[in-house]
Amino acid sequence: MSGPSAAAGLAELLMRGVWLLEQTAYEVGGRRVTAGRCRDVAVALDEVAAALREHADTLPTGELTVDSTVGGSDA
Repeated sequence: MSGPSAAAGLAELLMRGVWLLEQTAYEVGGRRVTAGRCRDVAVALDEVAAALREHADTLPTGELTVDSTVGGSDA
């Protein structure tokens, strides 16, 4: 699946991943993390990585270029 809705879904998955990593970092830092939590987070990160790889396959290869006319410059 590709397109704007797929990109929005990936963005949401990435934001959830950020939240999960932040929460887990506090648990690790406070020595409150469990083995099960570590495994669950690892599985979630695998899913994020797979989604990113799938999304990458839908993108053109090569570098993006910046259009100098974008941004309202009158120069």
